[in-house]
Amino acid sequence: MNNLRRTAALSMILPALTLAACGDSDSDTTSESPAPSAESAETESPAGENAPAPSGEAVRSEKVTISDFEYDPETVTVQAGGKVIWQNEDSAEHTATLDDGSFTTGALAEGKLKSESFKTPGTYTYFCEIHPQMKGTVEVVEAG
Repeated sequence: MNNLRRTAALSMILPALTLAACGDSDSDTTSESPAPSAESAETESPAGENAPAPSGEAVRSEKVTISDFEYDPETVTVQAGGKVIWQNEDSAEHTATLDDGSFTTGALAEGKLKSESFKTPGTYTYFCEIHPQMKGTVEVVEAG
């Protein structure tokens, strides 16, 4: 009789444990999705970690944090075809606008981010249209 109770209890517990071990679609694991095909993209969640370029000389993506009325880091280097992501962590709105006006993030509220891909190697300087004393640089190098 005692063995019958154990067997009955195990027959109810084992399926529950098996299902729990399998997980579900709401797991905390996330995966990187390919970069959008558009030249720039606006999202509300931060991007993943910087990925080293195949050459090892530059990264494919770099994040610039806007905080305390500064771009951090002030200068980033990405490979051609890579992107830069600006995220505003200040309570004041900021922009990242190329000096030649060919790109702007527009006014970014606190917590918002915007990205831009850079296809052509070169040096791109930018500033905040709202706070012109804020300046930054994007160095784009040939992909190895």
